[in-house]
Amino acid sequence: MLALSQLSWQDKLHVLVGYCLLKTGRLTFDAFSEAELNDIVRPYFPVKIPLEVPIGEGSFECLEGQLTMPVSTNRLTLQLFCAVEIRALGSAIYRAHVAVSISALPNYYPASRTLRFTDVKVDVVHLLNDRYSLIKDTQFIIDKLIPGPLSGLSSLLGQPIRSALSIVTAGSTEHALAYLQLYLQGNTQRILDFHKPKIEQQLLRELETRAVGYTLSDNVWREFLFARWGKRVVVEEKSLRFYFTE
Repeated sequence: MLALSQLSWQDKLHVLVGYCLLKTGRLTFDAFSEAELNDIVRPYFPVKIPLEVPIGEGSFECLEGQLTMPVSTNRLTLQLFCAVEIRALGSAIYRAHVAVSISALPNYYPASRTLRFTDVKVDVVHLLNDRYSLIKDTQFIIDKLIPGPLSGLSSLLGQPIRSALSIVTAGSTEHALAYLQLYLQGNTQRILDFHKPKIEQQLLRELETRAVGYTLSDNVWREFLFARWGKRVVVEEKSLRFYFTE
C-alpha cells in the first residue's frame, strides 16, 4: 500500500504501528523537542553574509544558532551568536560579538509536504561586551586609509582630507566623515546601531534566499508518516507538534 522500500524493516514496523494508532484515534500528533530540532539546525552553521560599510569592508557571521520555542506564542525563535567585523586595508577597525533573535510562524502545506516559516522577523540585535570587542580611533583609520601627511587628525575636517576621502570612498565624502565621527566617539554600541538596519536587511534576505522551509523526507519514518497523513504544525509546550487532525 505504501512506498516503504527505502525504509529499514524496523522503520517499516514503526510506520505500520503509527498507521494503526492513527486509524484507532490513539495517535493525534508527533512532537519534536528543541534538542531534536537543534540537531537538525546545527550543521548549517556558521553562515557568513556581506555587510556594506561606508569605509573599508564589512562582514557579519552567524557562528552558532539555537532554536527555542516560547510557551506563550506559536512562534519558533532562532537565537544567533554572531560576529561583526569591519576592516580597512587589512586591519580590523571594529569588531564585536552580537546576539540576534529571529522569530517565525511555522506552517505546514500538505500538498507539497513542506514545512515553511512565515512572518519572519528580526526581534533583537544586541551587543555583547566581551573580550572580542575592538574599536579603533579615527586617527588609526585615517592613517590606514590615507597614509602620509594627509592623515593627521587635525586636518580631518579640512579640504585636503575631504578630497582624499572622496577618492577612497567613491565620492561619498560626507557620508564617510559622518561614519568616522562614530569612531571618534569610541562608542561600540553606536557603531552597531548604525549598521543594525543593514544587518537586519541582510539576515532577512539570506533567509529568503534559503527558502525558509523544509520538505519532509521519505527516508525518515516519522517524516514519512506525517507527509501522508499530517494536517498542521503548531508550537505547543516547548515542542513543535505535527498534528494528524485538523
